[in-house]
Amino acid sequence: MDAPLASVAADAPAVTHSPRDTRNNFDLIRLAAAAQVAVTHSAEHLGIHSPLIEALKFFPGVPIFFLISGFLIYQSFVNARVDRYRSYATNRVLRLYPALFLCFAVSVLSVWATGYFDRAFDARQMAVWAVTTLTAFQFYSPPFLRDYGVGAINGSLWTIAVELQFYVLTPLLYWARHQRKSLLIAGFVLLVAANAVNSLLHGSESLLVKLFGVSFLPWFYMFVIGAFLSANAPLRERVLAVNGWLYFVAFLLVYALSWRFGLGTGNSINFVAYLLFGCVVLKAAYARRDLADRLLKRNDISYGVYIYHMPVVNFLLVMGLAGTPAGFALALALTFAIAALSWFVIEKPALRLKKIALRRV
Repeated sequence: MDAPLASVAADAPAVTHSPRDTRNNFDLIRLAAAAQVAVTHSAEHLGIHSPLIEALKFFPGVPIFFLISGFLIYQSFVNARVDRYRSYATNRVLRLYPALFLCFAVSVLSVWATGYFDRAFDARQMAVWAVTTLTAFQFYSPPFLRDYGVGAINGSLWTIAVELQFYVLTPLLYWARHQRKSLLIAGFVLLVAANAVNSLLHGSESLLVKLFGVSFLPWFYMFVIGAFLSANAPLRERVLAVNGWLYFVAFLLVYALSWRFGLGTGNSINFVAYLLFGCVVLKAAYARRDLADRLLKRNDISYGVYIYHMPVVNFLLVMGLAGTPAGFALALALTFAIAALSWFVIEKPALRLKKIALRRV
């Protein structure tokens, strides 16, 4: 995360926000999170080393996505008062799948362009790859592509499968918050424990462990924290009343100690560090609240940056551009260009079909 950090420490002019003032910087933060993932993945796989890139690893993008998703998606469900379930489901489909279909097409075309299909192709695995990617099992990578690039055509898509599980669980979360708060608290504790277990098992080759890692269980507590901040305005105001520097410095200290002693970093960030990280993100979202609109003009290419970067990196690896600054720069340029094209041609037109917008948040 880089762009929003300049405003993290700046206190909002006032912490009492008008209910009609729906401005925030979540789009900008999402873009920064997507850029963090794209930059660090591109550098890692293309063999580029830099202290700045290492510093970016202190601000893992995926946990940011899950927090913001909880904040916005939960509110989206609350906002959908008329024909709630159909409207909510339609909005989620329109946000995810148009770009996901294009991403699959880009992935297939990029592999074809290298000539790899002439050396290795399996029609059955190709069909399974298409079905899993375009439904709800995006973590599947076909075995016949194991020798292509890094060995997984788009390993980042596992989070899409996790997000889909979040979407299904959101109505249950809404019900528990209003009807079974004790059950919600107990479940939250178990989810935090599941995240810790997943961190301990990280690196295991067991199929069950891998499936556990792409289930909602280790990650849903992050989404729940975002949802709770969205639904609890008094708590949100108390968090925003604290100077942002305190959250930021405390987070850096806890994260550095976690890194030093192996207590959970990156996507496996530990609970204490994540709470502080969440406060940093929330402060950034509501500091200089019109910053995202002024810079992005309500355009959001973050999803595209996230889902397209690995097909681009794999293509450049196969084309022999690893280890060069030019290859790294080209990877990022192509990623952002494809993401922008996807936004204006596919995603933005699809989002115009949504009945309930998230701008009420």
